[in-house]
Amino acid sequence: MADRRRGRAHGGQGGAEPRARIRLRALQVLDLAVAGRSQHQIAASLGITQPAVSKILRRLEERLLADVAYKVERQRAQQTLRLHYIYSESMEAWRASKQEAVRRRQRQTTGGEGSSATVAEIVAEHQHGDPRFLEVARKALGDLRGLWGLDAPDVVQTLSPYATMSDAALEAELAQQQRLLAHTELAAPPADPAPVEAPAATSPRSEDDDDRR
Repeated sequence: MADRRRGRAHGGQGGAEPRARIRLRALQVLDLAVAGRSQHQIAASLGITQPAVSKILRRLEERLLADVAYKVERQRAQQTLRLHYIYSESMEAWRASKQEAVRRRQRQTTGGEGSSATVAEIVAEHQHGDPRFLEVARKALGDLRGLWGLDAPDVVQTLSPYATMSDAALEAELAQQQRLLAHTELAAPPADPAPVEAPAATSPRSEDDDDRR
Protein backbone atom coordinates (compact mmCIF):
# COMPACT_ATOMS: atom_id res chain seq x y z
CA MET A 1 0.00 0.00 0.00
CA ALA A 2 2.88 2.35 0.74
CA ASP A 3 4.29 1.80 -2.75
CA ARG A 4 0.92 2.67 -4.28
CA ARG A 5 0.75 5.93 -2.30
CA ARG A 6 4.19 6.93 -3.56
CA GLY A 7 3.09 6.36 -7.16
CA ARG A 8 4.86 3.06 -7.68
CA ALA A 9 3.45 0.43 -9.99
CA HIS A 10 4.23 -3.19 -10.73
CA GLY A 11 6.28 -3.63 -13.90
CA GLY A 12 9.41 -2.21 -15.42
CA GLN A 13 12.90 -3.06 -14.25
CA GLY A 14 13.11 -4.92 -10.97
CA GLY A 15 9.39 -5.68 -10.89
CA ALA A 16 8.29 -2.24 -9.63
CA GLU A 17 9.09 1.23 -10.91
CA PRO A 18 7.47 4.64 -10.49
CA ARG A 19 4.67 5.30 -12.92
CA ALA A 20 6.37 8.44 -14.13
CA ARG A 21 9.44 6.45 -15.17
CA ILE A 22 7.31 3.83 -16.93
CA ARG A 23 5.43 6.51 -18.85
CA LEU A 24 8.67 8.29 -19.74
CA ARG A 25 10.15 5.08 -21.09
CA ALA A 26 7.01 4.44 -23.12
CA LEU A 27 7.25 7.92 -24.67
CA GLN A 28 10.92 7.33 -25.45
CA VAL A 29 10.10 4.02 -27.12
CA LEU A 30 7.36 5.67 -29.14
CA ASP A 31 9.61 8.54 -30.27
CA LEU A 32 12.34 6.14 -31.38
CA ALA A 33 9.84 3.89 -33.17
CA VAL A 34 8.36 6.87 -35.04
CA ALA A 35 11.91 7.87 -35.99
CA GLY A 36 12.27 4.50 -37.73
CA ARG A 37 14.44 2.66 -35.19
CA SER A 38 14.10 -1.09 -34.97
CA GLN A 39 13.11 -2.79 -31.73
CA HIS A 40 16.68 -4.01 -31.18
CA GLN A 41 18.03 -0.48 -31.68
CA ILE A 42 15.47 0.95 -29.27
CA ALA A 43 16.34 -1.67 -26.67
CA ALA A 44 20.05 -0.90 -26.97
CA SER A 45 19.42 2.85 -26.70
CA LEU A 46 17.28 2.57 -23.57
CA GLY A 47 19.07 -0.32 -21.90
CA ILE A 48 16.10 -2.69 -21.94
CA THR A 49 15.37 -5.94 -23.75
CA GLN A 50 13.78 -6.31 -27.16
CA PRO A 51 10.75 -8.23 -25.76
CA ALA A 52 10.18 -5.31 -23.36
CA VAL A 53 10.22 -2.90 -26.31
CA SER A 54 7.77 -5.13 -28.19
CA LYS A 55 5.45 -5.24 -25.18
CA ILE A 56 5.54 -1.45 -24.75
CA LEU A 57 4.77 -0.85 -28.44
CA ARG A 58 1.93 -3.37 -28.41
CA ARG A 59 0.42 -1.71 -25.34
CA LEU A 60 0.70 1.72 -26.95
CA GLU A 61 -0.94 0.49 -30.15
CA GLU A 62 -3.84 -1.04 -28.21
CA ARG A 63 -4.39 2.19 -26.31
CA LEU A 64 -4.20 4.24 -29.50
CA LEU A 65 -6.69 1.98 -31.30
CA ALA A 66 -9.09 2.09 -28.35
CA ASP A 67 -8.83 5.89 -28.20
CA VAL A 68 -9.41 6.26 -31.94
CA ALA A 69 -12.40 3.89 -31.83
CA TYR A 70 -13.91 5.84 -28.93
CA LYS A 71 -13.45 9.16 -30.72
CA VAL A 72 -14.97 7.80 -33.93
CA GLU A 73 -18.04 6.48 -32.10
CA ARG A 74 -18.39 9.73 -30.18
CA GLN A 75 -18.19 11.76 -33.38
CA ARG A 76 -20.75 9.47 -35.00
CA ALA A 77 -23.12 9.95 -32.08
CA GLN A 78 -22.77 13.73 -32.29
CA GLN A 79 -23.39 13.76 -36.03
CA THR A 80 -26.43 11.53 -35.54
CA LEU A 81 -27.97 13.94 -33.05
CA ARG A 82 -27.35 16.89 -35.35
CA LEU A 83 -28.87 15.15 -38.36
CA HIS A 84 -31.91 14.18 -36.28
CA TYR A 85 -32.29 17.83 -35.30
CA ILE A 86 -32.06 18.97 -38.94
CA TYR A 87 -34.65 16.40 -39.96
CA SER A 88 -37.12 17.35 -37.22
CA GLU A 89 -36.70 21.07 -37.89
CA SER A 90 -37.22 20.68 -41.63
CA MET A 91 -40.33 18.56 -41.13
CA GLU A 92 -41.72 21.10 -38.65
CA ALA A 93 -41.07 23.89 -41.15
CA TRP A 94 -42.80 21.88 -43.88
CA ARG A 95 -45.88 21.34 -41.69
CA ALA A 96 -45.96 25.06 -40.91
CA SER A 97 -45.80 25.89 -44.62
CA LYS A 98 -48.97 23.82 -45.16
CA GLN A 99 -51.12 26.07 -43.00
CA GLU A 100 -53.75 28.17 -44.72
CA ALA A 101 -52.56 31.60 -45.75
CA VAL A 102 -54.94 34.49 -45.02
CA ARG A 103 -54.71 37.63 -47.13
CA ARG A 104 -56.81 40.71 -47.64
CA ARG A 105 -57.97 41.92 -51.01
CA GLN A 106 -60.19 44.70 -52.27
CA ARG A 107 -62.60 44.70 -55.13
CA GLN A 108 -64.94 47.25 -56.55
CA THR A 109 -68.64 46.71 -56.96
CA THR A 110 -70.97 48.59 -59.23
CA GLY A 111 -74.36 49.65 -57.88
CA GLY A 112 -77.37 51.27 -59.40
CA GLU A 113 -77.18 54.54 -61.30
CA GLY A 114 -73.49 54.01 -62.01
CA SER A 115 -72.39 54.17 -58.39
CA SER A 116 -69.45 52.00 -57.28
CA ALA A 117 -68.08 50.90 -53.97
CA THR A 118 -64.90 49.27 -52.75
CA VAL A 119 -65.31 46.05 -50.76
CA ALA A 120 -62.53 44.55 -48.61
CA GLU A 121 -62.39 40.76 -48.40
CA ILE A 122 -60.38 38.30 -46.40
CA VAL A 123 -59.39 35.23 -48.42
CA ALA A 124 -57.97 32.01 -46.96
CA GLU A 125 -55.82 30.01 -49.36
CA HIS A 126 -54.85 26.39 -48.76
CA GLN A 127 -51.12 25.75 -48.98
CA HIS A 128 -49.55 22.45 -50.13
CA GLY A 129 -46.32 22.99 -48.26
CA ASP A 130 -42.89 24.08 -49.43
CA PRO A 131 -41.14 21.07 -51.03
CA ARG A 132 -37.74 22.55 -50.25
CA PHE A 133 -38.19 21.57 -46.60
CA LEU A 134 -38.91 17.97 -47.63
CA GLU A 135 -35.73 17.95 -49.71
CA VAL A 136 -33.71 19.02 -46.67
CA ALA A 137 -35.34 16.26 -44.61
CA ARG A 138 -34.63 13.68 -47.31
CA LYS A 139 -30.97 14.71 -47.48
CA ALA A 140 -30.67 14.44 -43.69
CA LEU A 141 -32.03 10.89 -43.81
CA GLY A 142 -29.58 10.04 -46.59
CA ASP A 143 -26.69 11.39 -44.53
CA LEU A 144 -27.84 9.29 -41.58
CA ARG A 145 -27.88 6.14 -43.69
CA GLY A 146 -24.41 6.91 -45.00
CA LEU A 147 -23.13 7.66 -41.50
CA TRP A 148 -24.22 4.24 -40.23
CA GLY A 149 -23.28 2.37 -43.42
CA LEU A 150 -26.84 1.34 -44.26
CA ASP A 151 -26.48 2.23 -47.95
CA ALA A 152 -23.40 0.07 -48.52
CA PRO A 153 -24.44 -3.36 -49.88
CA ASP A 154 -22.51 -6.44 -48.95
CA VAL A 155 -20.36 -7.14 -51.99
CA VAL A 156 -19.34 -10.76 -52.29
CA GLN A 157 -16.79 -11.46 -54.97
CA THR A 158 -16.18 -15.00 -56.06
CA LEU A 159 -12.89 -15.20 -57.93
CA SER A 160 -11.82 -18.23 -59.90
CA PRO A 161 -8.57 -19.77 -58.63
CA TYR A 162 -7.22 -19.38 -62.17
CA ALA A 163 -7.99 -15.64 -62.38
CA THR A 164 -4.59 -14.58 -61.02
CA MET A 165 -2.49 -17.25 -62.76
CA SER A 166 -0.10 -16.36 -65.55
CA ASP A 167 -0.33 -17.82 -69.04
CA ALA A 168 2.55 -20.22 -68.38
CA ALA A 169 0.94 -21.41 -65.14
CA LEU A 170 -2.38 -21.92 -66.92
CA GLU A 171 -0.72 -24.01 -69.64
CA ALA A 172 1.04 -26.14 -67.04
CA GLU A 173 -2.23 -26.64 -65.15
CA LEU A 174 -4.05 -27.61 -68.35
CA ALA A 175 -1.33 -30.13 -69.25
CA GLN A 176 -1.55 -31.66 -65.79
CA GLN A 177 -5.33 -31.96 -66.04
CA GLN A 178 -5.00 -33.65 -69.43
CA ARG A 179 -2.48 -36.15 -68.03
CA LEU A 180 -4.80 -36.92 -65.13
CA LEU A 181 -7.70 -37.40 -67.52
CA ALA A 182 -5.69 -39.76 -69.76
CA HIS A 183 -4.50 -41.76 -66.75
CA THR A 184 -8.08 -42.06 -65.53
CA GLU A 185 -9.25 -43.35 -68.90
CA LEU A 186 -6.45 -45.98 -69.04
CA ALA A 187 -7.13 -47.14 -65.51
CA ALA A 188 -10.84 -47.59 -66.11
CA PRO A 189 -11.90 -51.27 -66.56
CA PRO A 190 -13.04 -52.22 -70.08
CA ALA A 191 -16.72 -52.21 -70.61
CA ASP A 192 -18.53 -55.54 -70.94
CA PRO A 193 -19.18 -56.40 -74.58
CA ALA A 194 -22.75 -56.33 -75.66
CA PRO A 195 -24.32 -59.77 -75.64
CA VAL A 196 -24.81 -61.32 -79.04
CA GLU A 197 -28.25 -62.74 -79.52
CA ALA A 198 -28.34 -66.29 -80.79
CA PRO A 199 -30.27 -66.89 -84.00
CA ALA A 200 -33.73 -68.21 -83.51
CA ALA A 201 -34.02 -71.96 -83.92
CA THR A 202 -35.90 -73.07 -87.02
CA SER A 203 -37.49 -76.41 -87.47
CA PRO A 204 -36.16 -78.43 -90.41
CA ARG A 205 -38.40 -78.35 -93.37
CA SER A 206 -39.68 -81.61 -94.56
CA GLU A 207 -40.14 -82.68 -98.11
CA ASP A 208 -43.90 -82.59 -97.56
CA ASP A 209 -43.64 -78.88 -96.79
CA ASP A 210 -41.78 -78.27 -100.00
CA ASP A 211 -44.39 -80.17 -101.83
CA ARG A 212 -47.14 -78.09 -100.28
CA ARG A 213 -45.39 -74.90 -101.50
